[in-house]
Amino acid sequence: MTRERLKDFLEATGILAIIASLVFVGIETRNSTKQAVLTTQALEIAAYQELMDNIAEMNFLIVQDPEVAAFMYKAWRTTEEFTELEQFRFGRAAYLRFRHGDMAFFQYQRGAIDEARLRSALEVMNISNPRVRAFWQQAQHSFVESYRDYINQLIEERSE
Repeated sequence: MTRERLKDFLEATGILAIIASLVFVGIETRNSTKQAVLTTQALEIAAYQELMDNIAEMNFLIVQDPEVAAFMYKAWRTTEEFTELEQFRFGRAAYLRFRHGDMAFFQYQRGAIDEARLRSALEVMNISNPRVRAFWQQAQHSFVESYRDYINQLIEERSE
């Protein structure tokens, strides 16, 4: 083999190696993109499942304990006056629900859930209830501004 042919052969081999490596990089990039999409989907599902588990836990307490059920019924479905202890219990229950909403809103902001799922997760707060609204007026300073604005927007929408 002449020196010129050897040079041409080596150049062709080098070009083929470059092409092969570019194909390999393309395949790996596509696989990485697919994996990133699957990971994102898994995180979104896990985030929403956590929210639903939280709601289930709240509801389980009501179903399991007659005293809790009676109190929650009084809180959400009647206008009966609260005792001082009931007012305290209601405040803690409402605060937990607003914290649940705060977590749902955080997940929405991060793109882990969409707005329809956010609104679904916020239903547990029962913001149409006058007691809940009164609690929110007192407690909203405990939450970040963007969440406060979102909840206040929901309250305004439901007041119309």
